This record gives sequence, C-alpha cells and structure tokens, in this order.
Amino acid sequence: MAPELVTVGGLTVDNVISADGQVALAQAGGNGAYSAVGALMWAPGVGLVSCAVESYPRATIARLEQHGIDLGGVAWSDERLSSCNWFIYDADGHRDEGLSSPPDALAEAGFPTDRLTAAQIARWRDLLARREAPGEISYSDFRVRHPLTPSQVPEAWRHARGVHLAPSQPGVMLAMLDVFAPGGAVVTADPGWQLADYTLDEITPILARIDAFLPSEVELRALVPGAGIADALAAIAARCPGAVAVKLGPRGVLVWDRAAAAPVAVPPAPARTLDPTGAGDSFCGGFLAGLVETGDPLRAARHGAISAARIVECFGADGALPPDRAALRATLGEEVAECP
Repeated sequence: MAPELVTVGGLTVDNVISADGQVALAQAGGNGAYSAVGALMWAPGVGLVSCAVESYPRATIARLEQHGIDLGGVAWSDERLSSCNWFIYDADGHRDEGLSSPPDALAEAGFPTDRLTAAQIARWRDLLARREAPGEISYSDFRVRHPLTPSQVPEAWRHARGVHLAPSQPGVMLAMLDVFAPGGAVVTADPGWQLADYTLDEITPILARIDAFLPSEVELRALVPGAGIADALAAIAARCPGAVAVKLGPRGVLVWDRAAAAPVAVPPAPARTLDPTGAGDSFCGGFLAGLVETGDPLRAARHGAISAARIVECFGADGALPPDRAALRATLGEEVAECP
C-alpha cells in the first residue's frame, strides 16, 4: 500500500560529540531520514524520496524499512563517501559547522572514541579546522551532483495526503511541487540554507504553492534581514497562503496567527537531550503528520515538538525507532500559550 505521507530530502552519515563529551561515530542522518522518522512517530508508514550512497549504513536501512519507512523513492548510487560531517555541541545546543573527516580519523589522531574531555574536544576541533582534504567529496557536494528528480517518485505516491520538502535547492522543490500538488497533497517546506541564501522575491514561487513554511530562527532572519521575529513571520505570511512557523530550538516554536496578526508560542516537549542533530527536521516531519491529521497549525506544531523531543534523546535518525505512538498521543493534551 502506498504511504499517505512522504518526505523528500537527503541521507548523510554524521559524527557527533554531545555536550557532555559522548562520541557517536558514523551515525545515519540527513534531513530526509530525520523528517521521515519524525512523521513516522504519528503514521504507520512514510515514504522517503532521497539518494543514498553505497557507504550509507546498511543496518540503518534495514531498521528504517523494518519500522515503516518505504524506501521506494530512494535512488541508489555505487559511490562511496569516506568523509562525514562533525557536529560538536556545547551546553546551549549550539554546534560547530563545516568540520569533516572520516570516522576513523579520531582514533588515528590518538583520541578515545567513546568520550572526550573538554580539552580533548578543543584539540580535536582545532585539528579538524586545520585539516585539508582537497579531493574529498562531502555529502553536500554529492547532493549537488545528484539532485533529486521527479522520476524517483513512484506513481502510487503521487496522490499522497502529505509531503514534506526538506532543505533542497529551489529547482528540486519546484519540481517536487509539480509532482505532488496536482494530487492534492498538503505540502510543507523547510528552507535550510538552500533557500535562505535567496531573497523573498526569489523564493515566492515556492512560498505561494505550499501549505506550511517552517524556517529556523537563523533562516528567518536571513530571509527578512533587520526585522524582528513577528514582522518577519508577517512578511512571509503575506507571500505564503499556508501556515508559517519559526523553529527556536530549545525555546520551542512560534506559529503565526493570521487572525490575531501575532505569533503564538508552542513550547518544546520535555526531553533529556543527548544529540540535537535532526531536531528541526524531525519537527517538520511531525508537523506534516499533525497538519494532515488535524488541519490546525498549532496542533501540528505540538506533533512536531513531540517528534523532535524523541529524536534528541538518541543518537542517529534511527535511534528513536520503533515509536510508541500510543504514548506519544497521550502527551498531546498540553495547551499552547500566547506569545507575550
């Protein structure tokens, strides 16, 4: 049976150092995987449109399929990538960006591979920052060279009830809208840096066709420079007929209320955060599931917050599997609060 929900995005392999120094090497990630798992918290099956390299962890692939993610939209490449992103978190949930190496490089440099002290983290960060590997292909490079295409989408998926477009180049998003919008799908989109590098005028052809736009605070400020959060949300809502919400990390989410012309706060769900990687993507997957189910952006944001809370308690996109949907639904009753 074709999945009712579909996510479109990337598959990556990540190295993570948590705020307390725990190390997790070669973790399966990517905005496609995380958003699919976020949606799977609420739906028995989710389709994934992506492209996977030969070196993507096969155990993770099996685990995703076992628990309800349909990989019928994944194109398989025989290319192997040795290098992974490093996400090194501090106590506030901030992380270093732009650092990469093969997972084995940590041990080869003489560091332990289970937990690092603050001094060891600082030394390792410095080594990564100075590392040179001019011929190395990153997962971002791979996605640019292998953009997702409509031909990957199984015919039966083209009438999905809901589709989330994880961060991709504008051309990919527009092509996927052409695939899914005619079937009446609810379509949500996360801009990522891929859209945040453009102006509002340049991405209006996307905004005008989607049912929810879900930027992070950094992306929102990049899209509407110099504006406060409320004014920035209003500016985007003027171009997007659907819901608009900004992700604030551990501070929750603000959803734009068109009737009140004001943002409404949806608090984060309680979580013992281990690895914040993929929190925003899993939120988007949960938001999609909630919006399809309820039609209410505030309730959808609550679904998203709960999905994100489950993801951050584990390493890797598959760490929260299998989901306990009954327990998750029991947490939906908490009220949202008006933003001061």
